[in-house]
Amino acid sequence: MQAKAQQKETEPRPETEASLKYDVDICQQLMSRYSASTAPQHRHLLATAAAIRSILSAECLPLTPPAYFAAAVGTLSDSKTLDSTEIAALLSFISVVVPLIPEKGMKEDKASEAVGVLVGVVEERDGLGVATVSGVVKSLGVLILGFCDLDDWASVKPGFESLLKFSVDKRPKVRRSAQDCLEKVFGPFRSSVAVKEASKLVLSLVKCYMPMALNALQTADVSKDETLSKPEHLEVIHMLNLLKPIAPFLSNKVSSKVLSELHILLSQHFSPITGHVLSCIEPFFESERNEAVGTQLENIIDSLALYVSMGEKNPIDTVMSAAKLLKKGLDNLSARGSSSSMKILLKVVGSLAGLLICESSIALQSSDIMKQVIKNFINCKMLLIDENQSLEFVCQESEEADAIRSICAILEKCLNSCNGVLNEPLCGAISILFQELGMYTLQLP
Repeated sequence: MQAKAQQKETEPRPETEASLKYDVDICQQLMSRYSASTAPQHRHLLATAAAIRSILSAECLPLTPPAYFAAAVGTLSDSKTLDSTEIAALLSFISVVVPLIPEKGMKEDKASEAVGVLVGVVEERDGLGVATVSGVVKSLGVLILGFCDLDDWASVKPGFESLLKFSVDKRPKVRRSAQDCLEKVFGPFRSSVAVKEASKLVLSLVKCYMPMALNALQTADVSKDETLSKPEHLEVIHMLNLLKPIAPFLSNKVSSKVLSELHILLSQHFSPITGHVLSCIEPFFESERNEAVGTQLENIIDSLALYVSMGEKNPIDTVMSAAKLLKKGLDNLSARGSSSSMKILLKVVGSLAGLLICESSIALQSSDIMKQVIKNFINCKMLLIDENQSLEFVCQESEEADAIRSICAILEKCLNSCNGVLNEPLCGAISILFQELGMYTLQLP
């Protein structure tokens, strides 16, 4: 513990992008700022900056951020002769310099080489401190996004793999930096090869964590505090937190496979990862690429409806999240023109109806969702199959009319369970139903 504390104290801390000016000698700026400091990390940083400036001066090179960066990376590439303190100081210095490199201030091949050097060093040196690794991760993000050819997967792959690895790191600062950079790097990919290969790496990571995720499903009866204290559960949560922001960027093929894995993790009972799984499913439902959802949609809606139908037996925040997802799933299904939309509609309404007779705040939220479903999917127009059919015939013979009858029966059952006590959320939903059906309400037996 004492050794770790000492390492934390002596670890160089990378500067922020706004800290230094790109058009003023970096070494001089650092000297002005830290020359009076006795902190070891500042002394190491200043010594490194001075050494790099000496190299540039000896070779008559300009004292610019690109030149400082190239010299620092060149020194780092021969890291076998450097000790851990020198490595940490060099990496910290590079983290200072990278944000100061102007647009087009580095060629793509040089940026790719630098990424390779940084990835190699940070993976070989396990003892690097949190601030140092976090700084390297941010540098990788800037280099890949700002200077590498994003259409050339071969040059981007090492950095992307490293960011993906650190996105599930146990250290919060490192993990957050990596996830932020990964999202920014993945989004601009336009090459089909880059999207395909990057997506495959993400899928591989998801599958790697599936055994631990399935194990988390077996701890439904354990308290939340206990489950979150288990390292393996935290690792799964880190993976799921990574997945949500990059889900829209995955290829269609991988999106379908990832959704399949997430569906496996949906149980009717709460688990430590339920809320995170629901959050991961949401961007897939919101995506304009409906083909990515494919055949998974109806199965996922079934599982969501089952979870919602458990009501207050599950944590209510997750129940409401699942209820909102049900509505989005139904929207997605309707947009795809599914022939089974009426059957799914009944399941959604049936699961939501049970929440209308729960505690008031739950009922109010559920009523709002139910009203949206009714307005979007239940109205008199859905009964007009053929303009030549009589009103009575349509109301007796159509699948839509059967669905409406079933929905009315579901709501009537809920109303009867109130034992004469006015239930405003339920009555509000019924009122919207009557408004949408209009004159057809009188014709439904």
